[in-house]
Amino acid sequence: MDTSELFGKEKISKVLLKLAPPVMLAQLIQALYNIVDSLFVGNYSQSGLTALSIIYPIQLLMIALAVGSGVGINTVMAARLGAGNRSEADEYAGVGTPLAVALWVVFAAVCWAIMPAYARMSTSTPEVIADVIAYGRIVCVFSFGLFLESIWTKVHQADGNMRRPMIAQIIGAVTNIVLDPLLIFGLLGLPEMGISGAAVATVAGQIVAALVVMKGGIRKPPELRKFPRHIGTIYRLGTPNILMQSAYTLYIFGLNMILATFSDQAVTVLGLYYKWQTFFFIPLGSMQTCIVPVISFNYAARNIERCRRTLSTAMVFGMALMFLGTLCFEFLPGEMLRVFSQDELVIDIGINAFRIIGISFIPLVSSLTFPVFFQAVGSSFKSSMLTVVRTVFLFVPLAFLFSRFGLQYFWLTFPVTDSLTSLVGLVLYRKFLKKPYVVHDRKPEEVQAVIKPSHPGVIVTIAREHGSSGKQIGKLVSERLDIPFYYKEMTALAAQESGLDREFISDINRNSPERMQELYLSTKVVQHAVQAQNRIIRRIAENGSCVIVGRAADHILEDHKDVVRVFIYAPEEYRIARVMEVYGDSREAAEQNIRRSDEARGAYYRSISGREWGDRHNYDLMVDSSIGVEESAKIITDYIKAKERTIKAHK
Repeated sequence: MDTSELFGKEKISKVLLKLAPPVMLAQLIQALYNIVDSLFVGNYSQSGLTALSIIYPIQLLMIALAVGSGVGINTVMAARLGAGNRSEADEYAGVGTPLAVALWVVFAAVCWAIMPAYARMSTSTPEVIADVIAYGRIVCVFSFGLFLESIWTKVHQADGNMRRPMIAQIIGAVTNIVLDPLLIFGLLGLPEMGISGAAVATVAGQIVAALVVMKGGIRKPPELRKFPRHIGTIYRLGTPNILMQSAYTLYIFGLNMILATFSDQAVTVLGLYYKWQTFFFIPLGSMQTCIVPVISFNYAARNIERCRRTLSTAMVFGMALMFLGTLCFEFLPGEMLRVFSQDELVIDIGINAFRIIGISFIPLVSSLTFPVFFQAVGSSFKSSMLTVVRTVFLFVPLAFLFSRFGLQYFWLTFPVTDSLTSLVGLVLYRKFLKKPYVVHDRKPEEVQAVIKPSHPGVIVTIAREHGSSGKQIGKLVSERLDIPFYYKEMTALAAQESGLDREFISDINRNSPERMQELYLSTKVVQHAVQAQNRIIRRIAENGSCVIVGRAADHILEDHKDVVRVFIYAPEEYRIARVMEVYGDSREAAEQNIRRSDEARGAYYRSISGREWGDRHNYDLMVDSSIGVEESAKIITDYIKAKERTIKAHK
């Protein structure tokens, strides 16, 4: 079943049940690292269990850096592969290994230096301080396995290889599980290392996983001069992921600091909650992961009702699953705590905490799902805002407020935070439904979606600044040369090819802030549309001589013979006057539209090609259209005729 059938027509519950199990397995394997450590450490010492809770935010930060960098590489590789540019995709993959090593060196050095101070800031108990330093220094200093595995995994995934990363995670988790009791308790003649043994087992699992994905993950690095530009592109796309993950680090660190004012046992309880949370959140997390492509596809196809039904179905499934979690937290808190700890004070504090936190599980479903929905429809700002509101503006301030009334009230932070976040998400969602799509004053013209008859000859690609009359010049060139002209026709053909809405595809490089545009271009559904559009451009070029305006056609056809790449520009005043004349905009509106349009076109071109839009080195001919439309068309036509004569002479 193809994407259109699966995402667009299949019963939503069946789609989610089909997609969710592999994702659940992957998330379960990933969760085992910390859970297994806590299980064995808790049976070895209570100070070690508290130390794991204190170190947890540092580990989250490390994962955020590693995975976020990998996401940036994965995204840019997918874009280059979608455009048929394998060599440049491999260049970005080649940057990955040196980048991972550099990140590891910096992170390890900083953590080694600050770990004693961090431990003393988090607790006053000497035994816990010693355990934090011992465990923290090992997992941070020897974290090269995590950084390399995260980068190499994303390289494999960009190539469509999901099997090897899955095998790597399984082998890594098994290694950790086997080594934990051997090294912690000193079994089979091995030294008894205590919490240090748990740390060694963790990094050993990471290293083994890295070795599995190393083959195919390491690529030849590009020339050193290309590194700055490539790294800049990676982090333009990867930084949002890093920041969102880091927000969790900050709020858990903040909660630990507040709880430390009460007791080490209170800190331990919070850590144990997050261990159990991992298990209960796996089905919810996998459900959220699975709805992203479904909602993205249907939003792009302008089927907003199916987007709404997908969200509501996911919410119902999620609440049903989390209700089971609520029941466990309400009726079995003592039993759950005793799996990890036998400390009666931990259990006493934890029973009250778990019962209050359990109330939050139902509103938590919506507070975590609304950001996923907005991510899926390309609204990165709303998605990020909800995450930041929850983790930064609500969790820590409310925790501090409730803690003033006593430890038993601190735990109210969880249900109150998730209820308020859900409310904000609901308001944004209802507002979104009233106007799910940008309504443009200028509707796209209806065009015939066919590839027109042509003959062998030169392919003319025209890139242009907004307001430079590039489309009109291109049309005139096509008429004078008597060859087909493609502008909106490409959008219509790509819509047929992809099953997506024509206006959605047309809007891909429409006005939007540059940074948001780059986030938007990284989404799967946009990549699906772009790849369809690229295939259409190649098909048009194979049909024969023509003029193609926009859509990074000059880059898409870089390996096509007999292409003339034209860039049309003009002075700002000329463009402002043209926009005011053609569209009836005020001067202020014209200036704003020119700026936004050019930024969006530049972001789109970078996403497709990795190069700078408007750079003269990317084009055969640069034309200042302020000399007039007719004269500009004549210059281009004369150049093409000269080019054709040269081609014939060489034949």
